[in-house]
Amino acid sequence: MNTHLYFAAFCLTTLVACGGGSSDSSPTSNNTSSNTTTDTQTPSQSAGDTEQTTLEQGDNSEGGGNDDASEGTDEAPEQPNTPPEVVVAVTQPEVIKGAPLTLSANVADPEDSSFSYLWKQLSGPEVELGDVTGPTLVITLPETYQATGDTYQFSVTVTDPQGAETTSEIDVYASNAMSDVQAAVLLHQGTMGPTLEEVNAATGMSEEQWLDTQMALPATFHSPLLENYPDRDTPYQINRIDAWWKATLNADDQLRQRVAFALSEILVVSDANNALKGEPEGMLAYYDLLIEHAFGNYRSLIEAVTLSPVMGTYLSHLGNEKADPERNIRPDENYAREVMQLFTIGLDMLNQDGSIMRDDNGQSIATYSQQEITGFARVFTGWTFAFSARWDRPSRNFSLPMHAFPDYHSELEKTLLNGEVIPAGVGPEDSMQLALDNLFNHSNVGPFISKQLIQRLITSNPTANYVERVAAVFNDNGSGVRGDLSAVIRAIYLDDEARRYGSVLAHQGKIKEPILKGVQMWRTLDAHSEEGNYFTWNLDDRFGQGPMLSPSVFNFFRPDHQPAELSEQGLFAPELQIANDAAMIGTLNQHYSDLVWRMAERHDTLNPSAIYLYGHSDIVLLEASGLNALLDRYNVLYFAGNMSQASREAFVELDAYFENKSAADRVGQLLFMVSLSPEFNVQY
Repeated sequence: MNTHLYFAAFCLTTLVACGGGSSDSSPTSNNTSSNTTTDTQTPSQSAGDTEQTTLEQGDNSEGGGNDDASEGTDEAPEQPNTPPEVVVAVTQPEVIKGAPLTLSANVADPEDSSFSYLWKQLSGPEVELGDVTGPTLVITLPETYQATGDTYQFSVTVTDPQGAETTSEIDVYASNAMSDVQAAVLLHQGTMGPTLEEVNAATGMSEEQWLDTQMALPATFHSPLLENYPDRDTPYQINRIDAWWKATLNADDQLRQRVAFALSEILVVSDANNALKGEPEGMLAYYDLLIEHAFGNYRSLIEAVTLSPVMGTYLSHLGNEKADPERNIRPDENYAREVMQLFTIGLDMLNQDGSIMRDDNGQSIATYSQQEITGFARVFTGWTFAFSARWDRPSRNFSLPMHAFPDYHSELEKTLLNGEVIPAGVGPEDSMQLALDNLFNHSNVGPFISKQLIQRLITSNPTANYVERVAAVFNDNGSGVRGDLSAVIRAIYLDDEARRYGSVLAHQGKIKEPILKGVQMWRTLDAHSEEGNYFTWNLDDRFGQGPMLSPSVFNFFRPDHQPAELSEQGLFAPELQIANDAAMIGTLNQHYSDLVWRMAERHDTLNPSAIYLYGHSDIVLLEASGLNALLDRYNVLYFAGNMSQASREAFVELDAYFENKSAADRVGQLLFMVSLSPEFNVQY
């Protein structure tokens, strides 16, 4: 009887596990049940036998049951099969376009260890997947022709032997890995002149990574580098230029320095032949605000420029008074004109691609009239030096933002752009904020400033589409913010036109500014004096230009300058505006002096105050590996991969002429010829 009771209990348990009991105990998936203790069941037993035995167990339980029956029900009902837990991982620390990539499906399932796999690509450029049925997926991502990375999404479905499955997805971002030549191209555009170490460090990075790394670096300001002139208790203009050299040559934040230099040629001030020549602290404070705001917002930058006492002195709105007919005083209109013409909107209405907007008669449309000039001139009244006790006793602090004196501010109505009017009675601070908002929100600012930045950093002749793409980012950085210069700079450098992905343009690049050619040679050859000073007088004679030494607010050259031979093609070459005979001869002489006469290795003793260039690395390479190895280095470092065969042959011929000279002499002569070569003088 005990055997029948045990068998009846087993069959009842089996019926429940197979769905014969209440619905609460049935499995939630279509998995089959796992085994229980079935060793007492024989194949000869039929379903009818099982049912009959179950009834017998029920009859027996009514009589009070039997303790022996409970011994056969100590195994709990089987739990439903659960889907496997899957985590997809990328095995490489960094995903690079064109490189093999391995995705791994890591499965945690205590119930079984035998699974089937199915991989799929859900999004991104098409990838050849190959074998999609294993726990790993090995693929090669395509090398797409764009500077920005590609985003992919893959999935894997893992199924266990009972049919339970889990699908897991993973997003993969693949970036570029720049070659040495690609890195050199970017650094020619994004630094004051790359060194070999900087090119090597950027090789293997993506363009985005390099930009992000540079933007994250702390700013190198110039003011802390200002020193008094030797044996004097005050700095002079030459000390300001010395500080510029120290920062420009040695700063790690080269992108910021390059962008600030570009801004200094748009938002121009100069201490050449004017009262600012004696204000080196103020001039460096102005340059530092360009450095500070280089990756900030253009609205904040324009406000800082407007309130700079250096700009206030240069364009004469510092000390600008409201109208007083009895004293024959009228608001000065100088800054009112230039902040519109040069710093924000230009003279003509523009389309977003930078082209001039035309009326129905084909005529350009002016951005402002005398009415707006008068209105803005009234805005910029009542401002003078900070911490001035009285209007007529200014403090002459050229480093701090200007301070307003309401009594000297015009409270008349002020007409601004697009018909906006500041009503009478509004004070100087509010008037300025309203006026700068009015300027900043004008539709011209995006294309006007974007195109000039492209010209200063990348190419003299950007296509209309390039300008429009960057202007769109100026107008909205993707998060609803207007004027975000960090986003604008990224857009400029990552554009296909800047990176030369896709079709080859008929015209690209720009003429290198003479001062930047000198800076690159000085940076790559570690130019310095033993005393640590960079005293460089008469930069306009040496290079035809210098930092904040422009002859006027219109910079050394205009963005729309067209040499006669290029005007017929509709091309611009702004830098050629200073390529006159005197400047070109001065630059040639400067390069020869730097690269030949002042190559330190040519001298037994050095003048402690003189600036020397050090060619040790090139000399060692020439002696150890020969001329071709050195020219290969120069092709990357100075030519960004654009050394022509004709130039290479000329270098070989030149070196043969000096074959009996020292390695230092040979390197100096080769570098001088580099400075003269057409490819070096163009930034591609």
